[in-house]
Parts: sequence; structure tokens; C-alpha cells
Amino acid sequence: MGGGVDVIGKLYRLNEKLDALTEDDRAFVSEAVTQHKQGRVPKIDQVLRIVDMPVPGEEPAPQPVWNLGTVSVGFVALDQVIWRYMPLEQLIALLWRKSVHFSPLAMMDDASEGQLPPRAFEETKQQLPAHFFQADSAIDAGAMTKIMVEQRRRDACLSCWYISDSDCLKMWRQYAPNNGVAIQSTVRRLASSLQESQTPIRIAPVSYFAPEDEERYVDEAFYGSLFIKRDPYRHEKELRAVAYRPNVGHGIDEPVIVDILIERLVLSPELKDWAVPAITEAIRRFDFAGLVETSALNPVIERQ
Repeated sequence: MGGGVDVIGKLYRLNEKLDALTEDDRAFVSEAVTQHKQGRVPKIDQVLRIVDMPVPGEEPAPQPVWNLGTVSVGFVALDQVIWRYMPLEQLIALLWRKSVHFSPLAMMDDASEGQLPPRAFEETKQQLPAHFFQADSAIDAGAMTKIMVEQRRRDACLSCWYISDSDCLKMWRQYAPNNGVAIQSTVRRLASSLQESQTPIRIAPVSYFAPEDEERYVDEAFYGSLFIKRDPYRHEKELRAVAYRPNVGHGIDEPVIVDILIERLVLSPELKDWAVPAITEAIRRFDFAGLVETSALNPVIERQ
């Protein structure tokens, strides 16, 4: 999400090529340069637009493998099978509202999510306007960078999926115990189902790194890549959909086409047999006509 890009440097390179830009892009770049000179920090949506804009005469950056409306996908096969494990009540909310909930980064279990490694923090700080480094500044560069990081952790919202061709008992027990359910989908279905969203959404797999490998990922962390995570979470094999929109810290709901998103619904392997018909009927009452099956995993065998 802009990792490794000198955002302010690129902004000024775009400013040098104003005549080659569209009228809308000229207005955006001119306004962004004016704001920077006035000491105003670019918002995340401005950062993303600068990152995505090609500089006339420069070799264009590789494009995402797929785009649809405001949704883009990168670094993963479109037909890759993915899973979303959840308590039954979350599925009911999805079917009822016909929307997917994206949770703020700040609400994730991993408190390091969205935080910048030391060098990435320093390099991000160095892009701030000069007055933040003056002794009489009302707020110094370090404090301002911390504010930017926290704003990103609040406004960057996630929908997290598990990448695998089959379901996993460990994920069932971690995210959908007892009467939980799982949505089986594909990357293409997820992206296509969000086509009515007006919010920029980016979908990509998470890269995992050990503490000793942090320096290798510092360029991705620069300005805050949201697709890197520490090694203890590697078992989650996470595909992440990231939506940027200011919110009050409770996340956002994005409209979804349910019949596209859900290839089939799978009920927990630990669900009692007597409960299967009742839960299936509850799901049907929300006009879901797709396949509903119980997981083929055997918890007893898995425990042995």
C-alpha cells in the first residue's frame, strides 16, 4: 500500500509534469503540493492516489492482476479458494444486511498491526514539512508521525480470510467454535461481490516475517504497508481485504452481493447432528439458496 514509495518525492515529480496530466489530476497535484508547503500532512486517500498515479515519462509500476470498480487484487491467483470462519450470528448479520463488516486495524489481536519498524518510522517522519522539526513547533515530527500511524490504524479496516483449498480444524476452533460456520469462496468471488462498494478496497495475501527479518520488510512498512505481519501468525495464511474510510473506531460495512461471495456455507465439524437442520433452516430464512453442508473434518481423529 505504497510501501517503498517516496510519496512526497513522487508528488513533486508529478508537479513538474503538470502539463502532461489530465485536468482533474493537475488540480489534485497542485492542491496536494500547496497543502504540503503549508505544513499539512497528506491524508491516506491522497497518499494512495499519489502512489497509484503514473508519472509521465517514467516506467509505470506493475498493475494489480485484476480490477473491478474500486476493488483491486494483487499477488494471488483469482481462483484460489479462501475461507471466512465466523460465529453464526455474524453470518446472520451478513445475510440480513447484505454487507461485509471490515474491522479497524486497531481492533486486531496483534497490537503490532500497522505499527512501523524503527527505520520505517524515521523515514516516514522525514517526509513531514520542515516546520515540524523546528524547536518552536507546537507538535514535533515524532509526535506527528505517531498521530498519522494511529489514524491509519483506525481508518484502515480489514476483512480477513484463510487461504486453503480445504477447511482447517485449528481455524474452526480459533474463529468459529461450537456452532460456527465458514464461508467458502474464491479470491475472484470476494472481489466481484464487492463491486458495488464506493470505498477503495485492496485484496492481497499477507507476508509474514520473523523479528530477525524485519529489516528485509522495512521498505514495505514505509508509509505503512498493511500486508505484512509477524511470524507467530503465519498459520493463519491470511488473505486480507483492506478498505480505507474514516470511522469512529468500530469499523465499516461494505455492500456485498451474497450469491457471488458465497460458493457454499460449511457448518462446524463439532456441531451436534440435531442442530444441523435448525441452523440450515435459519440460514434459508434469509433467502440463501446456495449449498449448506457440514464440514467433513472429524474432530475426534484430528485430536488423536
